Amino acid sequence: MRSRRVALALALTLGAGAIAAACSIPGRVQIADTYWEVILAAGLVSPAAYIGPHQWAVAISPDGRQLAVGGMSPEPLLYDLQTGARLPSPSTHREWVMEVGWSPDGRYFASTDFGGNVIVRDLQERREVARGSGRDVAYTFAFHPTRPLVAWGAYDGSVRLVDLRDGRTVRTIPANEGGVLYVTFTPDGSQLVSTGEDGRVRFFDPDTGAPGAVWAAHAAGITSVAFSADARRAVTGGDDAMVRLWDVARGTLIYERSPHRGWVNFTTFLPDGRYLSVGTDDAVSVWPADPPGPPTRLDAGGWLMCVRPLPDGSGFVTSGKDGVVRIWDAGTLEVRQEIDVFADIDRGTWRWPAL
Repeated sequence: MRSRRVALALALTLGAGAIAAACSIPGRVQIADTYWEVILAAGLVSPAAYIGPHQWAVAISPDGRQLAVGGMSPEPLLYDLQTGARLPSPSTHREWVMEVGWSPDGRYFASTDFGGNVIVRDLQERREVARGSGRDVAYTFAFHPTRPLVAWGAYDGSVRLVDLRDGRTVRTIPANEGGVLYVTFTPDGSQLVSTGEDGRVRFFDPDTGAPGAVWAAHAAGITSVAFSADARRAVTGGDDAMVRLWDVARGTLIYERSPHRGWVNFTTFLPDGRYLSVGTDDAVSVWPADPPGPPTRLDAGGWLMCVRPLPDGSGFVTSGKDGVVRIWDAGTLEVRQEIDVFADIDRGTWRWPAL
């Protein structure tokens, strides 16, 4: 959860009730984010004890059979995607889970938490293969598409590459000034890509760590970058509320628009070339492939944190602040299944207003 220092003084003068009531006013995104930072900094809520509705991350297993969700609980929540039944969690954290995901072959599962800790488990051998710990070590990670390698990005601005076979750190690469917000690989695995608070998309050779292209892509932190299946295009989203489509080979901007009232939380591609973005305005935007143009906006009933395509291309999955995971049909653009994650977990006897 990134700082919103400009709104901090305002939040300090407001009670929790007043902030909750401010949900409908302009700037509610900044107020809500600062609200959580204030009560956490004051020790009023502990990420180790409080269970809340926000679900920051969602992932689908490569075979399309399982769904993982990460949010305001200390363990990744695992579900059977067909039945919606809860499955045993693959790992446990001491704080809120920030990111979840499988390796492309389904063998490894990784998760990060609010304290910056990352855990990688070998599901086949049922053992932990890698762990990073310490404040703000990592919120974001990515598995290499073809090799037993995982990368995670840190708030110190570096990206760490780890061999999944023995948990050995292969190399640490200085990446983004101010902290790494997102990390991924190009579809063929030839380049490691990071985004950060510096508004840059940076490319690296994963074998040598040598830097490549740099895109000055946004005026603020870049929360997400994704590549089309043919690697010809990329889409980025940022704290400046912009969604931008790029020509990867040229590193040039193709199309841009600001469809979300607050910052953009996540972007991704569908297999057919359309791309998706979610943000802090209660909607998921579905963007056309060719020619580029304005998106179709779908009401999701609450701020959205993450969106992922289903492996078979038939739909996509969203998660957000209302604690409900929704599976959408890629053809009709309608919700075909809902899983109420928040109702499915023990949340205690009371909770702070969920802005």
